[in-house]
Amino acid sequence: MRRAAVIAVVVSACAGAGLGPLTASASASASASASASAVYGDGDTAGEAVLPAPVRYLPRRETVLEAGATGFLHQQEGSTGTLWTDYATGDTRGVTPAAASGHSGLRAVLGEAAADGSRPVRITSPATGAITTVTLPAGHVWTGAYTADSITAYQLVDGSVSAMSVLRTVDGATEARPVTGVPQGVKGARVHNRQQDGGGAVLALEGPDRASSLYLLDHESGHLTVLPKPFVVGAPIVLGERHLLTHPYENATVTSLDRRHPEAAPVTLTMPEPASPERTFARFAVVGDWILFSRLVEPYAQRYTPGGRLEAIPVGGGEPRELLRHSQEHFAIAPDGSVLVTGGSGAKDWAVRRVTAAPGGEPVVSTVREVPPVAARIDALALGGGKLSYVADADGAALTALYDHDLAVTGTPAIGERTLRFRMTHAAPLALHALGTGRTAYAASGGAVHVPIDDTSLETIDVPAGSTILDTTGRYAVINGSDGKQYVGDLEKHRDGNVLFARPVTAATVWGTTLWTPGRTMGSVSWYDLKSRKRSADLALGSGCVPNQLQAVGRWLHWSCGTGKAGVWDQKTRKNTPVPAVPPGDSRLGDGFLVHKDGGSLRLTDFHTGSGTATTSPFAEVPVDARWAVDEFGGHVAYTDAEQRVHIKPVSVPRTPVGLVESEPETWIRINAGADQDHTWDAAWQLSRPPVRWSVAIKDRAGRTVRTVASPVASTERTGARISASWDGKGDDGRVVLGGTYTWTLSADAGEGSRVVQGGKIAVSGGATPFRDYDGDGVAELFSKRMTVLTAHEGLSAASDSGSSSAQSGGWTETGHVLPFGDMDGDRCNDMVVRTTAGELHRYSGRCHGIPATTAPKAKIGAGFNAFNALLTPGDLTGDGRADLLARQRSTGALYLYADNGAGGLKGGVKLAGSFGGLTLIGAGDLNGDGRGDLLARDAGGELWRYDGTGTGTLKARALVFKDWGAGRNAFVGAGDIDGDGKNDLVSRDAAGKLLRNSGDGKGSFRGTVHIGTGWQRYSALY
Repeated sequence: MRRAAVIAVVVSACAGAGLGPLTASASASASASASASAVYGDGDTAGEAVLPAPVRYLPRRETVLEAGATGFLHQQEGSTGTLWTDYATGDTRGVTPAAASGHSGLRAVLGEAAADGSRPVRITSPATGAITTVTLPAGHVWTGAYTADSITAYQLVDGSVSAMSVLRTVDGATEARPVTGVPQGVKGARVHNRQQDGGGAVLALEGPDRASSLYLLDHESGHLTVLPKPFVVGAPIVLGERHLLTHPYENATVTSLDRRHPEAAPVTLTMPEPASPERTFARFAVVGDWILFSRLVEPYAQRYTPGGRLEAIPVGGGEPRELLRHSQEHFAIAPDGSVLVTGGSGAKDWAVRRVTAAPGGEPVVSTVREVPPVAARIDALALGGGKLSYVADADGAALTALYDHDLAVTGTPAIGERTLRFRMTHAAPLALHALGTGRTAYAASGGAVHVPIDDTSLETIDVPAGSTILDTTGRYAVINGSDGKQYVGDLEKHRDGNVLFARPVTAATVWGTTLWTPGRTMGSVSWYDLKSRKRSADLALGSGCVPNQLQAVGRWLHWSCGTGKAGVWDQKTRKNTPVPAVPPGDSRLGDGFLVHKDGGSLRLTDFHTGSGTATTSPFAEVPVDARWAVDEFGGHVAYTDAEQRVHIKPVSVPRTPVGLVESEPETWIRINAGADQDHTWDAAWQLSRPPVRWSVAIKDRAGRTVRTVASPVASTERTGARISASWDGKGDDGRVVLGGTYTWTLSADAGEGSRVVQGGKIAVSGGATPFRDYDGDGVAELFSKRMTVLTAHEGLSAASDSGSSSAQSGGWTETGHVLPFGDMDGDRCNDMVVRTTAGELHRYSGRCHGIPATTAPKAKIGAGFNAFNALLTPGDLTGDGRADLLARQRSTGALYLYADNGAGGLKGGVKLAGSFGGLTLIGAGDLNGDGRGDLLARDAGGELWRYDGTGTGTLKARALVFKDWGAGRNAFVGAGDIDGDGKNDLVSRDAAGKLLRNSGDGKGSFRGTVHIGTGWQRYSALY
């Protein structure tokens, strides 16, 4: 395909002040399958791109009838009769074949009998028009076999063949050469299914019992050789230069016979399975020692594809090889043994091809004659979100097709390669409506509104036949029914309640989820939100009339009262700007501008300032019957010219910054869901402009970015102005994130710099369990023990003695120490480690929704731990993502690390450097945000120290946190994040039973002391 050069002029779009798409109630918060390898340009205007006239989807029909030595006989759509084309020169002329069929570029016909009973057989060469006449003597019967200068015939005596000869005319007389190998008692002979070439023919000989057998006639030797089974009368036979083929009609197998040694045993080959939508039934030919085959296409798909693949497979078996993506099923065998077939990759790559055997024997394809594509008329046009769509002829008959082209988001609106979106077997729609999602809606002639998804499927809204689309945006459509009702439909519901409601027919428009209609009072409008189902009060426009046309784009609402009054109301400035009044359908609203058609001219009105004044100027000259469209989401205008070229002309009016039209983000993700459940967070956004790039930043409670989901480079995978993102619950490091609440922020760049568009929250369940979180809400619990009952506390404040209890668990007898631990058994639920009064360590499996019960699965993971007077977990010290145990020896004050072994237990103890005797040790979790567990220690003088974990199983040198801190307090707990800000906190209790909290600052220290409870002296222990 010839590709036009990219034009060099770039049109810059200036950022205009304003808002994204607004409604009256939302204005305060509004301050959102093809390759693009070819680019078209060369417009007549700076910054304009021009798409050449489209070609029909299905190629021009070209049927090769015969292949001769110097040219081929064919028929081509658009030409009458039969054509002869010379290989060397490409010269083509019309010919009148002397017979309906022939071979090797020859035609032969039997003439009328002369007075002596003889009859002429005239052999015509379409290449030269020369005619060679061979006389068939009286009493002879022509078998139908012939060469350029001979025929094969036989004599009948008493109803049986007495002799068979090859006849030639030499110097005006008929010369006969006997054919050998003719069996006795033959009643007749004929060419079988027209299988002959310059080297010979397959003849069916009728025996004495009237049964026929097949024989191979060799023209050069004049000898007949009987063909073995399954080469039988009635079976398809294919004659090649080296081999003969036969096959059953279902084509499950193909049998070949060496033509050079017809007495040899035939070889049967099992054919490979066809690919959808191809059928088993195929046409065959032979080139060298390779079998060519082109399968027929299933009837339902025959109008949707140029033909089946052309493949080749060795006669002895092997892997098939694709030669052409599509081909016509008819083969023509040339005298040199090559095969002519029409095919290619599509309408722009369609030609008569020759398949020959390379020196190594493999088949190779060359082009004999290009078949020009057929130009198609554009019947409907749409432009939206950087996607150009149009409907044009697809097959020259009743089939039309919807095509798409992507446009460059910034600069010159360069046009990408064409994609076939959908094929239509009904009349072309009169109008297309761009949704801004990369898809296009149209009203089918037989009823229903369709939105093609790909070339075989579509979304549908069922409405009465003859209905028309009034307006669309994203998923919603307003349809004027032929029954006098106006329908509002949801295209994403697909037949299941997709008509949201019906209303009287009035002017109406939809932008995002907002439906605008005339108000109850003269000169007003009102809006209705299709998701929230909220309705506004009447909004006075000051028009003094009831609009018969409404259009909404972002902050702009265009209204028109026939040809008398028209204006644009700015939702931001609350001002009305008069614009030219034209009949409904003759104007299109864009972002800050209006285009209307005036005869053979498009005129543009610029009102982007919202100040109440506008300017109108000529924009483009067009044919009176031109198709044209305005991109509501992009700022370009498309129109057709007299040659059916499509012009994409930029609009220099400054655009509103990219904003949100509609959003569909999920609010939660369950990471450890079952196999039949969703494991991802998914979100989609309809933006007001197609982005160049975009990103979604996902942050934890502490404000740290855990994952960034970004668009591909240059956003080549966008679908119009709609984008979508998916998150699997893992951080940028590949690990599953902690459970809890996360925030997301969508930023988009429409070519003018990145801009925040929307944000929200995601509740993550089933993730890695946060430090000391036992109910899966992302917030840690403080544990208390009273007699044999453990209680988990949340929501602690001075107004509550004990906060809310997320869970309680009784029966904890023979329990010396309780240690809220991390997930040791790999089920993403925090476990509990308990030291018994006998000094054994037991692990109780967590359940993610409360404290483990004493009846929970448990495992003994250690013994002799009464030798330690401090047991605690600082979180992950070794860098493997699992919590570890620290134990201080009672006798020496030495501190030992027992690392998680990854199998539900602990590794052997490793002594850490330093002396930790006389200190109050506190397992604090990660305090400085480096992902490693940290240790707090309070000395006898009241100084609080922090030992940062290294991630390698050791501790860094201590750093002072507070001086003279904690006097009068008798319990200290590194309680995790109990205030829900994403940072680990410190809880303590004084002698009077007051519970105190020092919130972590995420940098290794804490904020001031806060009173969060009273009466906590009643608990024997805090954990």
